[in-house]
Amino acid sequence: MEREKAVPSIKVAPPGPNALKWAQFHKMHAAHSTYFYDFIWDRSKPARGPFCTDVDGNVIMDFVSHVASSPLGYNHPSLIEMAKKISAVDPDRYAGTDFIGAFGEDPIDSPIPTPSHLHHKLMEISQQFGFDTAFLSNSGAEAVENAIKICYDYRRNLGYGFCFYGAFHGRTLGALSLNRSKKVQRDWYPQIPKIVEFPFCRCQEGCDCGWKIYSIRRKGMISRLAQTIDPDIGIIDPEEVAFIIVEPILGEGGYDIANPEFIREIADTAHREGIPLIIDEIQTGLGRTGRWWAIEHFGVIPDIITSAKALRVGATIGKSTVFPREERRISSTWGEGNAISSAVGYKVIETIQEEGLLQNAEEMGNYFLSGLRELQARFPVIYDVRGLGLMDAISVETDDLRNRLIRGAFQKGLLVTSCGFESIRFLPPLNVTQREIDIALNILEDVFSEVVS
Repeated sequence: MEREKAVPSIKVAPPGPNALKWAQFHKMHAAHSTYFYDFIWDRSKPARGPFCTDVDGNVIMDFVSHVASSPLGYNHPSLIEMAKKISAVDPDRYAGTDFIGAFGEDPIDSPIPTPSHLHHKLMEISQQFGFDTAFLSNSGAEAVENAIKICYDYRRNLGYGFCFYGAFHGRTLGALSLNRSKKVQRDWYPQIPKIVEFPFCRCQEGCDCGWKIYSIRRKGMISRLAQTIDPDIGIIDPEEVAFIIVEPILGEGGYDIANPEFIREIADTAHREGIPLIIDEIQTGLGRTGRWWAIEHFGVIPDIITSAKALRVGATIGKSTVFPREERRISSTWGEGNAISSAVGYKVIETIQEEGLLQNAEEMGNYFLSGLRELQARFPVIYDVRGLGLMDAISVETDDLRNRLIRGAFQKGLLVTSCGFESIRFLPPLNVTQREIDIALNILEDVFSEVVS
């Protein structure tokens, strides 16, 4: 497939007969989940950049990037070459917190990056925070689980945790206890105790989300966080709080960008009171917003960052002073031992550096947002356009309209997905081109013309 000439092409209206066969085959024994059964990517057929081929021969332009986990799109040559070099060794996953896996006699001259090298690479892109330690795991949820375990160990107090409305931090029970994006994610599951939630302030002018309130006892207008831990009127002593966790941009919760003052107050409060601040960058990190980490847009220094998706492994990153020094406090059979994914994750970072993709994400993100705003001017059912870099979204009037637009776009060969309750999110690869964005915008314009008129 020549990426420079590729365009979406629908030969058989999806879902085609082969897609239906594969979906039925999969459903027979797979647990029900969040599958979009219309899109079944054929791994044996051509794919490059944002373009892939489905099982019925349709060429689809993927502006979801597997929910940010394929930041360079499909079949980037550097990643394919890296995976081929290491895939002949088995086991590719090993007990990495029990045994260190090397490749060659000298780590400095190793032809293949190992999990050890990925640690060094992560410190390279996190030096602005003074980080020097990471723990690698299998997923974003595990990265969050380890982050809160590290904080519980570090604080050794009554274990209060603060999170925010709209949050999504994963689906394991500990991470799930912090979720506030959708009720269905938490119904009937037990929760870890002492989790307190606050409004996530996305307000642009003034504040009407509930984050700021007029407090009693002559405190004036203060935040809910300030009220909760205030020495005069608060109900929780800061010494009792183990961590604060927040996404700089809500992911599953709707792609809402945090108000900078809101984020800075959280950080200032955390640092003043000695409360570890966890920034969840599982979807926003590794260049998605035009910076290595989205929190850099806010001028805030976190204590811990959680990463995954684009990195291909989970990572809990911070300063060694926060991490446990006692053996067996954090561990995992496959933690630190995912050889192929760690090597590819290393190569993802290196490719972003070598190809200048932070700048491309910023420039193409601005170009895409400009096009989405032009679309909004034509179709007033779009009531909000927002984004940083190549993490962008639009909101429409109802979730039914949103779903019809997503289906309509897919019928024309553009894959996008939902977030929040009536929003469409866009996650093109970090090396997306202006030509590819124009194709997406043209499809969106056609779909809005058909669905809204």
